[in-house]
Amino acid sequence: MICYKRKFFSIEKYNIFMLKEGIQISNDQHSLVVQLYSFEPKIIWIKNDNSDLISFELCQNKNKQIFKFAPHIGKLLKEFMNGKVCFQGINNHYKIAQYIQKRNYGSIVRMRNNYNEELVTCKILKQGTVEQEQVFRNEVIALQFLNHKNIPKLKEYYIELHHNYILYEFIEGASLDNYIKKNILNKDQIYKIMKDLLAIVQYLHQEGFSHQNIKLENIFYCSILDHITLIDFGQSKIKNIINLKHVTSMNTEITEDQTNINTDSNREFSMEQDYKDCGIVFLQLITRKILNSQELLKLNENGIIRQIVNEIHNQNVSKFIMKLINYSNLQTLDNLNFTQTFCEPIASMRY
Repeated sequence: MICYKRKFFSIEKYNIFMLKEGIQISNDQHSLVVQLYSFEPKIIWIKNDNSDLISFELCQNKNKQIFKFAPHIGKLLKEFMNGKVCFQGINNHYKIAQYIQKRNYGSIVRMRNNYNEELVTCKILKQGTVEQEQVFRNEVIALQFLNHKNIPKLKEYYIELHHNYILYEFIEGASLDNYIKKNILNKDQIYKIMKDLLAIVQYLHQEGFSHQNIKLENIFYCSILDHITLIDFGQSKIKNIINLKHVTSMNTEITEDQTNINTDSNREFSMEQDYKDCGIVFLQLITRKILNSQELLKLNENGIIRQIVNEIHNQNVSKFIMKLINYSNLQTLDNLNFTQTFCEPIASMRY
């Protein structure tokens, strides 16, 4: 593929190669590589009046270069870069169609593509602190690596002046905390949700991730499809970051504080928290008691969670929930077979 770059009063011709590590743009005199799975450089896509991609602006170390190409090449390039390279200029491509959730770090919204009307789900994150930046990076890295039917597919990610944006493929349904306020889940639905949730957690742990923030508001449920989607990987921990398939190609400028956060994250990797969170989610689905983090902490400290669990009429289910919540006490449990081991107790709800 061919692209062109204007230089003073002349135009330079470059060949474009889409490689495993990145996009190589080169000719006999010059060569550069746009790294994949990175946060730098940033790409600004430029379209013509017919909405065809005809060039992109490469922003790196405060330097800007514009490369022009035929529209069909622009389409191929963007499809190849989506979810792998950081973009800028989101307002040129998307507009907010609906607010879904307002959160401490920002918002979950639905956005509409300006050109083809496609709807996507987007997380908008505030900038300003090292922690906020790390939440953004954690989620992007996790979604670039993970591939599961119940985990959102990463489409694009943007770094703008005041906010960062993560675009997923459209997520159906509503968060479970909002859903159970208006609807009553039957036993089959609860069984399916928990079976799928435990399967997701098992997959994460096999891939070396722990979610660390599983709760009702981070589980989207579509009743028509009987399908859940686990979102919000900003707090996720990685068991061994050097094992990630793309980490060798990541070209990120990480501050000393961010390096320390990454080191702590690796040291704190734990499966226990995810299974405990699953137990709390299961408890809330059955009792329809929606508890915030402070309420959960208070109940746990006072031993009231056990009391609530014991009030569940199905003994197999109550034992199952307590085993999830007290996961760290299960010394003989084979972690890899955890989901299979406990499918039978929750299946007993189905009568």
